[in-house]
Amino acid sequence: MFILNLKTEENMKLSKKISALILSLVLIIGSFGTANATKRLHAAIADWTGGIITCEVAVAILEREMGYKIKQTVFPSGTGLWQAIAAGELDFACESWPSYAEADDVMFNEDLIYDGKVVKSYKGDGTVDLLGTTGIIGTSDYWIPRYAAEKFGIKTWKDLNKHKKEFATIESGNKGRLIACPVAGWNCHDQKRLDLLGIDFQADELGTEAAAVAEAKAAYMRKEPFLLYLWTPHWFFGEFDMVGVGLPEYATCEGDTFTEANNWKDCGTKGWPATGWDKDYTMNYGNPATFASAEHAKAKAFFEKMKLENVDQSTMLVEVDIKKRDVKEVVNEWLDNNPDKWKSWLPN
Repeated sequence: MFILNLKTEENMKLSKKISALILSLVLIIGSFGTANATKRLHAAIADWTGGIITCEVAVAILEREMGYKIKQTVFPSGTGLWQAIAAGELDFACESWPSYAEADDVMFNEDLIYDGKVVKSYKGDGTVDLLGTTGIIGTSDYWIPRYAAEKFGIKTWKDLNKHKKEFATIESGNKGRLIACPVAGWNCHDQKRLDLLGIDFQADELGTEAAAVAEAKAAYMRKEPFLLYLWTPHWFFGEFDMVGVGLPEYATCEGDTFTEANNWKDCGTKGWPATGWDKDYTMNYGNPATFASAEHAKAKAFFEKMKLENVDQSTMLVEVDIKKRDVKEVVNEWLDNNPDKWKSWLPN
């Protein structure tokens, strides 16, 4: 009887030890789960290839080097994207071009800094956080094939009307045709620009970058004249010989009146959108509450250091758009082959 009680007591002690061990394991596993939960972010996928590549570079580094799990959602450019970030429905988006964004003036309240210099100051309400420049510097214009420029003697946009019939299509009638900025949410205002400058062309929005570029490529292969809106960096310029028409230098109306709040009041040919685009120091942007939290302080520090170069994006654009390779594969290959270019972006 004594032996039985002793064994029972030993079993109880062993049972308590096992229970304590199980509880410890549960707490440890739970703490891992909590830690992992704070290392999750939700990113927007851009609606053009360059923006997709830039964001994929950021996402890959956050996941590979910093222990994050990033959810990615396709979201069209425009004010709706900014509103979704401000509301916390998305945590960040990549490579906004200031010339195309109209919410930045309203929702940023800080300086845009490139190489230590302030390139633009914002005085908005701060409902979206400017995370830093991407490193990509963009330029935009209207372009024609060099063979068309030489054949018709077109040197600037002022020469386009003389040859509008050569640029006309069945859809544009007697007007020339511009293969325009493909997405309304990019806020290019192509038809407004054409009308203000007296360029007798019709702006044709085709809905996607891919559709616009495919149209231009087909016309080039047929050696037809065409007018194309496009930006750099872009793979198209590595494949086809194009000439910019040199739109008027960027300027804004006094008081910057060409905004939705001012019912798109223009100032004739004195300012935007009757000009070309400004040089774009592109930027990443996010939800202020997300990136103010201690959990994501290192992610914010990473974005502040990120500096992808045009030449590197251009290299990846060729792989994705021309060679039709998977963007994640291309980006990871670039990271593997170029650690000297991005290791310095990692936070201390």
